[in-house]
Amino acid sequence: MMKGALKVHIPNPHHRDISKHLVKEILKQAGISSKEWDNA
Repeated sequence: MMKGALKVHIPNPHHRDISKHLVKEILKQAGISSKEWDNA
């Protein structure tokens, strides 16, 4: 996932889509709101 200069690497050994819950948790840990991410 990338936003501007911020890159967040998400390990995905199964090569399938990641869940919405996991994306929300990653954004939370990165300090990015869902709304902010959607507007990027």
